[in-house]
Amino acid sequence: MRNHDEKIKDMSRSVLPSTGRAFARDARRAIHKRQRARELAAVTAYRRDADPEQVTPDVRGTHGRDITFLVWDRRSRDKVAPLIRWARATIAADPALRAASREEQVAHFARLMPPTLIGRHAVMHIEMALRWSALHGPDSANRRAASGRADLVAETERQLRLILASGLHGTLNTELRRLAARQQVRPGAAPLPHRMLLGHHDVKAFAAEMTRYPAARTLIAALAASA
Repeated sequence: MRNHDEKIKDMSRSVLPSTGRAFARDARRAIHKRQRARELAAVTAYRRDADPEQVTPDVRGTHGRDITFLVWDRRSRDKVAPLIRWARATIAADPALRAASREEQVAHFARLMPPTLIGRHAVMHIEMALRWSALHGPDSANRRAASGRADLVAETERQLRLILASGLHGTLNTELRRLAARQQVRPGAAPLPHRMLLGHHDVKAFAAEMTRYPAARTLIAALAASA
């Protein structure tokens, strides 16, 4: 970007050159044309067939929904990559901003941008990008994976306690030995270890280790269901 003393102005204006301007204009004309045709047809039918004191012409259609779709499609074609890269780099370079909530981060950029339609439009794109990163970014995926694994381990612990309480401890270990002896391991996959459940004191460690193996999870769930 040129004008480094006007970096924020450059960033806000960088959103404007959308690749869908001509398409949006043509689509908007077509939407309004369809709505006018619907209104004309409804009024004509009303004047011909209806009792003016009893019936109101129905001019409803898909106009509002079509315009909403058009607006979001037009926004999806905005050139936002430079703006989003700048916003993320700004957050990454500032420890306080990096630790702040998404709302506080958006408010920070809202204060930087000019209080104009262009500035508000740029802030809207920054907010959408930050929300998407929070929902679908690598950190979010790692948190979901960690949370899902913790839930799986907790459920396996519950199932193991049921097995121990029902006296199926020996059956579980026997079946685990058979699984480990006859397993067919795909290239690159981790083999099922020769690991036995040692008792109540071993439930947490056993669950944390064995939930990584689908065959072991299936066996534990089946025995717990029969307990």
